[in-house]
Amino acid sequence: MAKDNTFNLVLDKFYQGLSPLAFNNPLTEVGGGGSASAMTNCDIINGDYLTQGPALANLTNGTQAGVVSELVNFILDRAVTDSVTYGIGATKLFKITPSAVTTDANWPQAITSCTEGESVQLLKGKLYYFFNKSSGGEIGRYDLSSSFDHDWGSTVPTGAAALQHAPHPCDKKEDIMLFGNGRYAGTYIAETNTLDVDKLDFGNDCEVADIVYSAGYWYIAVNSGISGTNRTEGQIYLYDGSATTSLLQDETGVGMQRIGFLYRVNGIIYVAFQDLTSAGLNIGYIMGSQIKPLKKFTGTLPNYQQKTLYKNTILFVSSGSIYSAGAMIEDLPYQISQIADGGYATVGAIAAPFGTPMVASTASTNYRLAKFSGYDVACSWKSLIIPTIQDGILGYIDSITVLTTSLGANARCDLQIQANQGLTNSNTLSITGTAKRVHNMTATGLAGIEDLRISLNWENGNATNDCPIRKIFVKGHFLEN
Repeated sequence: MAKDNTFNLVLDKFYQGLSPLAFNNPLTEVGGGGSASAMTNCDIINGDYLTQGPALANLTNGTQAGVVSELVNFILDRAVTDSVTYGIGATKLFKITPSAVTTDANWPQAITSCTEGESVQLLKGKLYYFFNKSSGGEIGRYDLSSSFDHDWGSTVPTGAAALQHAPHPCDKKEDIMLFGNGRYAGTYIAETNTLDVDKLDFGNDCEVADIVYSAGYWYIAVNSGISGTNRTEGQIYLYDGSATTSLLQDETGVGMQRIGFLYRVNGIIYVAFQDLTSAGLNIGYIMGSQIKPLKKFTGTLPNYQQKTLYKNTILFVSSGSIYSAGAMIEDLPYQISQIADGGYATVGAIAAPFGTPMVASTASTNYRLAKFSGYDVACSWKSLIIPTIQDGILGYIDSITVLTTSLGANARCDLQIQANQGLTNSNTLSITGTAKRVHNMTATGLAGIEDLRISLNWENGNATNDCPIRKIFVKGHFLEN
């Protein structure tokens, strides 16, 4: 019986996202047929195809030419009134609608002594804004009409006091706020107008990283140790929802790893954390008294200001890029992917208070607050490395067939085969043609190869009509030299 000397490769199921080892090796072979070894600004979370990620469009007045002349650090991830939410920057409070940053006699609102805005929270019809000053910190309050009290926290409530100069993550339930205050977690109970800025004390070298409320408990993430390039230890404490006791209910340790943020989705508490001894960062979830790791990603550790929900996945910021983690529906596997660019090099807040994600960024004296709009063209995707050698015999590519959706005018994606550990490139083959869905290509320009990966690039694509990839078929044969 003659030996079959042909091979047929199929690349599909792109919803698998990045390979489990993409964070460590861009030439990885580990993963499924649709896993990526690398990607830039690609959307795979729809489940049916791989396509260009969303581009960014500035909000009206959303740059330094308008009224955003500083980085917006935090955006409240819900509407406060119809089509209105609020954000805080280095020195100002911003009023934000789905399409614009408000400018009038009150907005943006300069905050007395503010040098670093931290967070914003809505409680019982009042807006509270947490910020740092040159020394210490403060809580301001806005009545949602016309009255701003920039030193409310240190002058008005029972227990009035200044805050530490520290991050101030915050969450609320009913009439209670719990907020981070350096080594402390503070509480404010609106019913009794009582503030306690150091209700819980976690110790000298500790700092509250994030707080979320879920199912009767506060989850408080605390890092201990010296931050920066030093190794730190993370703990997640459970605290009674009434916030009246000084006793903690339980704790979950992530060990010698730093916690970035907590996020609640469908009753599950997800955690972003980092081990300095290992490449990549982690996202996982709390399971009993342990953290169950899910995926790893590269870049910087995102914080409590840099997370939101998008199509049932967690969007977060890392090294100026926006990642998606999760699955749009339960039938799809949990994935991690790099879905969009964050704008300028330094990215601040991300939120989706009106359904469409918006993101703040800066570079030098340039600032922007932008939202997802249209399609990016600075997009690329690379498959896993796939061996094409059999019994020492090299493989030859006979044809490539790409299936797309029915393409619109000027939609385009360019394909290359990167062979021999990425050192040899094929000719560039264009996937384009109005209303075309099947694209057959043969002129690769390659001789015998030991392995391949498919490289896709949309830089010649279109910002209105994307070029979605459904499947890629590669046919070849083995032939001795």
